[in-house]
Amino acid sequence: MSSLFAVLMAGGSGTRFWPASRGARPKQLLPLGGEVPLLARTSARLGDLVPPERQLVVTGAHLVDAVRAMLPDVPAAQVIGEPAARDTAACVGLAAGVVGRLDPDATVVAMPADQLIAPEAAFREHLLAAESALAAHPTRVLVFGVEPTRPETGYGWLRRGASVGTFGGKEVFALDAFVEKPDLARAEAMLEAGGHAWNAGLFAFRPSAMTAAFAEHLPQLHEGLLPVVEAWGDAAWTDTLAARFPTLHKVSVDKGVMEKLSDTLVLPLPLDWDDVGSWTALERLLDADAAGNVTSGDAVVLDGRDNIVSATDGGVVAIKGVDGLIVVHTPDATLVCRRDDAQGVKAIVAELEKRGLRRVL
Repeated sequence: MSSLFAVLMAGGSGTRFWPASRGARPKQLLPLGGEVPLLARTSARLGDLVPPERQLVVTGAHLVDAVRAMLPDVPAAQVIGEPAARDTAACVGLAAGVVGRLDPDATVVAMPADQLIAPEAAFREHLLAAESALAAHPTRVLVFGVEPTRPETGYGWLRRGASVGTFGGKEVFALDAFVEKPDLARAEAMLEAGGHAWNAGLFAFRPSAMTAAFAEHLPQLHEGLLPVVEAWGDAAWTDTLAARFPTLHKVSVDKGVMEKLSDTLVLPLPLDWDDVGSWTALERLLDADAAGNVTSGDAVVLDGRDNIVSATDGGVVAIKGVDGLIVVHTPDATLVCRRDDAQGVKAIVAELEKRGLRRVL
């Protein structure tokens, strides 16, 4: 069986976690919902199945030193710094090419670096099942479908088709369709109907299969990546990456490739999963008090209900007589917003940038 590699996609900016998440220290480098940073937990989750020498981390060029310090056992050359943010298609295409250079027969698992998955041993069992499925279907791509627990409207969904067999004790299905982020009624209907899953952005492939998919569906991006991949390991690598990567088309791998494939496999992932997408994730990761308040750090809530309060970067936050707020304190910036508008934090970051307040971004 082929070697199993992992690509940790760690280039996100994490703006929905402002003010804790900043450009120089985005959410994947933060210990949200625990004591270990999300990226380090993602790497460690792979255990001995995918040791650090078979991990690639694709991140922003300005984060390379921080990532290498956080993951010292990952070979330094395998922490790749994107000189410009080009979305996930360029990231995946580059990683597929690099792993293809390291081991053409590898099976690659691509995963965001800022998710939480448990139990970790069960997750590794699913990685082995994916590897087995792709050994039988090497030209296909496999997506992991998280079993839904609620009618979530913030995620894309997957609709599975017929079974294609059992691999490593896990049943694998044909993917019938990607479903755009639904409205509540459709999400409720899919949850009730069964046979659907959340699209977690976790997928597996052989390098040759992904490269072929890029050549067919994103030919211009594919051609743009070729000289970058060919320079891997050579003296020209840094200069080629810096010159070529910013010219690549900016598109997500889902839109650019995955949704255009006709023979994708889906492996259900019936595990505890969280994408840690906004401050409301803390209510799923931390225990609430009897009034529904979730606090971290030196935070105090009196006569209030359903608040999320974070004071982990120093100082004390105390609130009284208010309900349904998110309050986050850092040494140089404080956020206060309604709990039901957690996604709106991204708009705050945009406004701060517009006003030239980059010192707090």
